Amino acid sequence: MSSNIKVIKIIAIILGGLIILGLVALFYGLANSYNSLEKKNNNISTKTIEKKVNQFNFLQPKDAQLISSSLGKNNEILLRYIYQGNNLLVVLDTKTKKIRSIITLKKELVKW
Repeated sequence: MSSNIKVIKIIAIILGGLIILGLVALFYGLANSYNSLEKKNNNISTKTIEKKVNQFNFLQPKDAQLISSSLGKNNEILLRYIYQGNNLLVVLDTKTKKIRSIITLKKELVKW
């Protein structure tokens, strides 16, 4: 019985040592990979960014309040405004950089 306990103790010591060795190897590997990330040059030149970004200037009326915007099919932009108490939807075409359509949603006093 005592020989079985000695064998279990030896196995437990070996397993504990292996766990400690595994943790040391894990932290060593993480430290090396972190250092290699710092050595990499992740700088993106501003010329590359300028080539990818297309500016689109759109002037809204002074009294209009932008509520939401979303990108639709074929790179069309939908803008929702509140202008003079009415909801206004503006569809912009990014290819031609022009207003494609303006939809005014007016409130009606009739109850449904």
